[in-house]
Amino acid sequence: MSARRIPMELELQRQTPHSNVSYRAVRPTDRQDLAILLYAAYRRTTDDEGETFSDALDEIDKVFDGSYGKFLADCSFVVEEGEFLSSACLVTWWKPHDAPLVVFVMTRPEAQRRGLARALLRASVNALLDGGFERLTLIVTDGNESAQRLYVSLGFREMTRTHPQQDASFDNSCG
Repeated sequence: MSARRIPMELELQRQTPHSNVSYRAVRPTDRQDLAILLYAAYRRTTDDEGETFSDALDEIDKVFDGSYGKFLADCSFVVEEGEFLSSACLVTWWKPHDAPLVVFVMTRPEAQRRGLARALLRASVNALLDGGFERLTLIVTDGNESAQRLYVSLGFREMTRTHPQQDASFDNSCG
């Protein structure tokens, strides 16, 4: 049985950027590195359902190819440290929510607790505001307490309006 997913939303307001975190927009050439990051970030967590690296690569390809809605590359960011991506926030336009969707927020285990995910979410919020968007959604796995705390601290609230496709479409993704 799959874990319960909690749809959340945020009314966008300008965020103060993290001055000590350097990030850049996602590039099409980041696919392989994003898959490595996804595989590392989700292993041995609440979201780990036994996926392989190949599964992680398939998930990243789905983001880029539009399976989770139109990829918003200008609103998706990564932290690159040395030869690895340490953290990433990938955002798409998700029609069932009629809003942008954070498909993945991921941080390598050894880079956690440094504010990277928070910095990237803030950067995405600001980029979305610059693009004329008013809200941002995501779906988090019930029991992923650190992610839930982060999202609530940024102002995300559980969605009250529901869309028929939203839960069925994301049984195996989002964090």
